[in-house]
Amino acid sequence: MTEKESKLPRHGVPKGERRVQQELLYDPDVATPSHAEYSMTMACKKVTATLCTISKNLGNYPYGSFVTYAMYNGNPIFLISKLAEHTKNLQADSKSSLLIAEGGDENPLALGRVTLVGDCTKLPDSERPSARSIFLEKHPSARFYVDFEDFDFYCLKVDSIRYIGGFGRMSWVDSDDWFKSEPDPLEPYADDIIEHMNDDHRDAMVILCQKMSKAHDTTDATMVSIDRYGFEMSAVTNDGDRPIRLAFNNQIEDSEGARKEIISLVQTARKSD
Repeated sequence: MTEKESKLPRHGVPKGERRVQQELLYDPDVATPSHAEYSMTMACKKVTATLCTISKNLGNYPYGSFVTYAMYNGNPIFLISKLAEHTKNLQADSKSSLLIAEGGDENPLALGRVTLVGDCTKLPDSERPSARSIFLEKHPSARFYVDFEDFDFYCLKVDSIRYIGGFGRMSWVDSDDWFKSEPDPLEPYADDIIEHMNDDHRDAMVILCQKMSKAHDTTDATMVSIDRYGFEMSAVTNDGDRPIRLAFNNQIEDSEGARKEIISLVQTARKSD
């Protein structure tokens, strides 16, 4: 986590209530993705978003459109029709933003989202073949209209990035960090790993929480996320559900690497008895 990310705003407490500060039950310096990495991973994972343009017909009010997109050298690209309202808006004023949000059954405000801000303009014809290939890989059904004369590729050149990871987790991401970051290589495997661990290895996660964190009274545990640096669990303790994050000994690139690292951590935890 960067120094900028550590200076996060804090939500206030409702009047008349007291905030009870719970002790963190794991190493606060444990390796974790940066906000730039979280943002880039989310942007590369999702394929739909809300594009906001400036409407000349509506007196410069913001105009939101549901769009499909793909990432192209760190910038989102769109295949849009000349007839679309947002295309007309961009032709008059290229200022725009793209809201990308995670989905799920949880409280939507507790989920991650990222807003990309910049100028969105038509890609030059010289870049169309590359953009076409990348876009069709994400959106195979677009092959039916990708070569229509009234469809063009537009690219939002990212200038500013706002990341929100849930309550109290937010920052403006430095644009240099954004373009240097890579999507997490474990993301394609994460859901399967989490499901497997929660279905078959909860006893191992209980041991990890008991022996490798301060949650010594853990009675049950589930994995909630995993990335190249480590994973997060929800531990059931006498004080309720508590978050626990553990780091891998090595950065991982795939599910086999995750399997080996988790086994190594469990073996270390069991030896500590």
